Amino acid sequence: MIIFKSATRTIAKSVINTDPSTSKTITHQPTMSRCLLSVAVASSLLLAGCGDDDDEIVSYATTVKPISAFTTAQIDNGFGNTAAPEAKCDIKIEKVSYLTVGAAGERTKATAALMLPSGNSADCQGDRPVLLYAHGTTTDKDYDFSQVANPQNPAVSEATLIAANFAAQGYIVVAPNYAGYDESDLDYHPYLVADQQAMDMVDALDGARTIIDRKKRENASTYANINDSGKLFISGYSQGGHVAMATARLLDEQNEPVTAIAPSSGPYALAAFGDAIFAGNVNVGATRFAPLLAEGMQKKYKNIYGNRSDIFSAQYANTQLPSMQTFGELVNDGKLPDNAIFQSKPTNNPILDQLPTSNLPFAFLGFDDDKYLIKTDFRAAYVKDALQRPDSLVVSTGVLPAANPQNELRKALKDNDLRGYIPKMPTLLCGGNQDPTVYYDLNTGSVAAILQAAASSNNLNVTVLDVDTRGDRGAVTPIGNAMSNPWMTTSVLDNVQGRFTATLTAVQNKAVADAQAAGVTDPNVLAQAAGTAVLANYHGGLVSTACTQATREFFNQEFKAI
Repeated sequence: MIIFKSATRTIAKSVINTDPSTSKTITHQPTMSRCLLSVAVASSLLLAGCGDDDDEIVSYATTVKPISAFTTAQIDNGFGNTAAPEAKCDIKIEKVSYLTVGAAGERTKATAALMLPSGNSADCQGDRPVLLYAHGTTTDKDYDFSQVANPQNPAVSEATLIAANFAAQGYIVVAPNYAGYDESDLDYHPYLVADQQAMDMVDALDGARTIIDRKKRENASTYANINDSGKLFISGYSQGGHVAMATARLLDEQNEPVTAIAPSSGPYALAAFGDAIFAGNVNVGATRFAPLLAEGMQKKYKNIYGNRSDIFSAQYANTQLPSMQTFGELVNDGKLPDNAIFQSKPTNNPILDQLPTSNLPFAFLGFDDDKYLIKTDFRAAYVKDALQRPDSLVVSTGVLPAANPQNELRKALKDNDLRGYIPKMPTLLCGGNQDPTVYYDLNTGSVAAILQAAASSNNLNVTVLDVDTRGDRGAVTPIGNAMSNPWMTTSVLDNVQGRFTATLTAVQNKAVADAQAAGVTDPNVLAQAAGTAVLANYHGGLVSTACTQATREFFNQEFKAI
């Protein structure tokens, strides 16, 4: 049995707050393989159908349009607390529209932010490294990573963080919005469908590189002084951590060079994570993730459910994500529950009612007597299979998924589980051990254990960083050749962890001060306010900022492209 630890003991129940370019002629492929070529690579080519009967010819123009530009002064003075050093470069932000596919292999367009450094510094011109960045989970259809510093767009915080830490430091940044978001015509998002999400990332990268090459041939001023150096770095956070790792795996399989990767706080052990949640260890944010996951897996495998009402309670069965409504608006309109994903005990189902109560101090938020997301019989069928054919990680007998799950959702989760991928390139795995949204020990911990066991027979360079040093945690674990990395002889990692601790303390202190200003004097209530504030900010604010800082420092070690 997995034991989950938390430093937070008492949690309040309300926690969760034109410029056209290269034309392309391609052949529509209904399968995901598409001869292992990305769509963007097919510029001006007529591709064979990889053996498919459906050879509809589609003409599509990869396009780019300018969005905004920022000077170093604007970045330093107007971007807020982005945990970034002083900006070296001005940045120009454009949006690329490219062709990709959905989970079922259907063609769709998607968009990506293209952030370009500029300026007179040597760091801002000439051969520049490329960062391919995968963003975290969102239910907002209009999430657009090109909207840096635009408070009207839900992507503003994450996009601004990445712009300040990478584009303003001299990186060319390519950040896909993913199929299903922004201007994409797909009416769902293939959430955590590893092959699709990796192909989407590669399509965005190839589309951006095509635009850069075309614009340089046209002598466009925005592109005149920069070149793609060939160094490719991949990172992402939360969902994006999983996507980044899946993308590295795909490029490994295609023998495409990747300089280094830094997935952070990702649900890599997806099958074990699903089993833990269905057993009652409900994470914070589950009612956001479940609809996205179920729909994406249904589109891919077509057997997760017959109708949405088979999996979702009647009052929520017609809610479509991503949505133009915010998550809060969906909750207020009764279209999604705030936190409750399962029915509270007693459920009158003997399989569920005999499950032990979770020791996670926030798991109770995931249950309600009436307003819960997942139907009880669907959960029971999942749990029955998990008990009969357990994931070895969940029952502490190993680190790998169940050998032969029979439940269709469990099969899908296993198919998209990234345990067992051995990265060939220098790798940083970053996270925080108290994460209430993506459990660190279950996901990052299991991948680290697998890589440690594989180190003797593989030429690995992996650093595992836990940014949270409270409670005798906060380990830095070098695997393989990682001790030879330059930053191991500096104070960089201590600085990352120290900044995390200081920021976390500031969040606690502000919560206490706000409660006191409201007249609260009871120490227990004040402690609860501090704990609730940390819970609400831990995954999406505290750890994401620290891991972004760590990623920037990791990539700055001058790794050679391999």
